[in-house]
Amino acid sequence: MSNMKINFDKDKYQQLSELGSRFGLSFSSHMVIGNKLIALDGRKKILLVLERNNRSYIIELEKVASVSVKKTYSSIRPGELINKGIEEFLKTIELQFEYNNKRTICLPFFDCEKDDSRNLPRLERNAKNWQLILSKMAITHPDRQCQMVVE
Repeated sequence: MSNMKINFDKDKYQQLSELGSRFGLSFSSHMVIGNKLIALDGRKKILLVLERNNRSYIIELEKVASVSVKKTYSSIRPGELINKGIEEFLKTIELQFEYNNKRTICLPFFDCEKDDSRNLPRLERNAKNWQLILSKMAITHPDRQCQMVVE
C-alpha cells in the first residue's frame, strides 16, 4: 500500500511539473491536501490545483477578493459542550477564495469523514498558513480600499 502512495505522489509531481511548464509557471511552494496537490507560483500569483482524477484548475490570486479559512460544524445540542470540546463537532476546514462577483472556490483541508482527527491540528495550521500567504497576494479591491479625502 505504501508503494502505491509513493508512486501516486511521484505521478502527481510529474504531472504538476508538466502542467507548470505548459503554463509557464515556476512553483515556490506545494502541498498535498487529501486528493489534491496545490502549487504556488508566487511571482505570477497563481495557485495551481491538481486533483487525483487528473482535473486541474488555476486560481489567479490577483482576481481574488479574499482568502479565508472556513470551518463547518455539526449541530450542537444544549449542554453538549459541557462534556465535549468544540473540535469534536468540527466537520470540515476549507480554504475559501471569494471573487468580486461573489463566486467562491473552496479547497478542503480537513473532512471528518475522510481524515483522521489526530491530524486536525496540523491540517488546521496548514490551512491558516496558506491563508496568510495567499491573502497577501490577493488584490485589494477598490470598494475595500480606504479613500483619502483632501480638503
